[in-house]
Amino acid sequence: MDSGAVKNVPLSPVFIMDNTSHDNDVSRLFREHDNIGPDSSLWLRPLRQLFKDGKPVGQAIVLTISLTEQQRLPLGVLAQTQDNRMIFWPTLPQNAKMACAGETIDTVDHITLELPSEKIHVTGYDTSGQAIHTRRAWRLHHFAECNIALWFILMVPISILRQQDMAVQRRAKMPTTDKDRRVNELHRFISKLSFSNVSLSPCDVQYNYVCCVLCLASENFTADHLSSSLAPINSMLASEIEGWPNGNQFHAMPLKLGQQTICVAATCPHKKLSPDLGVSVAFPQSGGSKQQTIT
Repeated sequence: MDSGAVKNVPLSPVFIMDNTSHDNDVSRLFREHDNIGPDSSLWLRPLRQLFKDGKPVGQAIVLTISLTEQQRLPLGVLAQTQDNRMIFWPTLPQNAKMACAGETIDTVDHITLELPSEKIHVTGYDTSGQAIHTRRAWRLHHFAECNIALWFILMVPISILRQQDMAVQRRAKMPTTDKDRRVNELHRFISKLSFSNVSLSPCDVQYNYVCCVLCLASENFTADHLSSSLAPINSMLASEIEGWPNGNQFHAMPLKLGQQTICVAATCPHKKLSPDLGVSVAFPQSGGSKQQTIT
């Protein structure tokens, strides 16, 4: 086989969450099948560029939430790359269509924050696997009241969080000359992957979605709660929420990712989302107070 040959190499990045059963049926599933889980799986999407081009993922944290003491659900994966970018892969509906038919992004694969420019863009992929980027003058929004800057606001129906696949497997093609490095990068990613459970008050059955705010924070950020008035929910998500409920408090927590401090704040608002609304993301826009939303 020549040095430029591409070879199928069995890679089995298997992620087991607390609420996933460990039994012989799962083990047999992995032995009998090459590919398990849809391409929209949260566990596969951060590895897309590693499998395709050999590009390292960077340091990553899986954000989870606990609706009960016994259950942890994946909210998204947060990573910092070697070229000083912050990337967030949100949880998507199971079997979401990932290939965009044209130049418009139908399904957002991930959200990127470029540092130090503070510009924000979203990325999807066309049917050939080429990346499509969308930029609409989105930038970090700095608050005068405290040393944090809003990156985006994420709303996810709890039903989507409950539907996530907890184990996936892929057989990836890679050049034989780069096989060892890519496999080592995969092992490094998995070994260094950490999980952080986002603080959240117990959700009543009447609550049907989670609202999560991600901000960049100063190194000494220690706030226990984030006031609902701090995040411009009303102006950004007015089409999805008919009035933000007064008194909602965000349970906030700081995370260290490389040299960056991230403030992650979440809540379960009383207002219900439209039943046909999926994952919704809102961004601050430079040059004014106008906000834009991608669903």
